[in-house]
Amino acid sequence: MRTGYAHGVLGERTAVVADVQPYEVHGARHVTVALAFPDGTFTQAQLGEESVPEGLRPGDPVVVRFAMSVVVAVERPPAPSD
Repeated sequence: MRTGYAHGVLGERTAVVADVQPYEVHGARHVTVALAFPDGTFTQAQLGEESVPEGLRPGDPVVVRFAMSVVVAVERPPAPSD
């Protein structure tokens, strides 16, 4: 991903969901997501439910969006074009 001045600050990687744990804080819904990357590394992120696709399950392939090396969103990969 090339973003001009933000090159190296913003990025994305593919991953597979290892675990999903929803929780609430003062009535606001959040999700802890554990992610496994193709290089064998793992990370865990705590995100608002608006930053995670609905119905996310372990084993789902995802695109992980980063800002300054921090996970800011998890998305389903684009559908393959025919």
